[in-house]
Amino acid sequence: MSLRVPFVAVAVAAATLLLATGLAASATAKVPEQDTLFLRQAHQRNLAEIAAGTAAQEKAEADVVRAIGADLIADHTRLDAALKQTARALRVSLPSRPSANQRAAHKRLAALSGAAFDQAWTQAMIEGHRMALQLGERELREGASAKAKEIASSSAPVIQEHLDRLLEAQKTLGAPRAVPAGDGGQAGAETMRQQGLGSGVLAAGLALALTGIVVWRRARVRHR
Repeated sequence: MSLRVPFVAVAVAAATLLLATGLAASATAKVPEQDTLFLRQAHQRNLAEIAAGTAAQEKAEADVVRAIGADLIADHTRLDAALKQTARALRVSLPSRPSANQRAAHKRLAALSGAAFDQAWTQAMIEGHRMALQLGERELREGASAKAKEIASSSAPVIQEHLDRLLEAQKTLGAPRAVPAGDGGQAGAETMRQQGLGSGVLAAGLALALTGIVVWRRARVRHR
């Protein structure tokens, strides 16, 4: 009996150690890259929308812009609180501020005033919310973490509602003559379009050249 008691104690201690080791390994398991990227980018977008909402409170001329800005602050603060809780559970570190491009776009907006600010702000928010929806759609399509995908799913209706209101507001405010470049969108799309046109012209030129060579060779054969 005196030998069996220590043996049982050692067995229990070993089992406890194995369980603790397994739990620790599970807690520190690497989160897939797509889920990590989504959480970080969505967090930065929340921070950018909160900052934009604050700017609208300070600079907007139109009541509708100030109203949407106030809701951006409230809704994205709430969405970000849930996102940060998920990030803590998954042990994903988050950036402390918006991206460099987002900060630059905010600075450009801050330099405007009156109707010009309202128009540019609305257009920038439309582009930002469209990109946020695309970010969430990609997470739902390619993500592996159920918790991260839940953030994407629960955020989508709120972001879509903001986008719908912004599009409606733009009908009365009008679109800006020059859209402040953000972190993707119009400038990149235009560059790709121009590259596509250039490639098409080059392809057409090569096709004509090849056709000319074929005709020339056939003419030589007939004259022999």
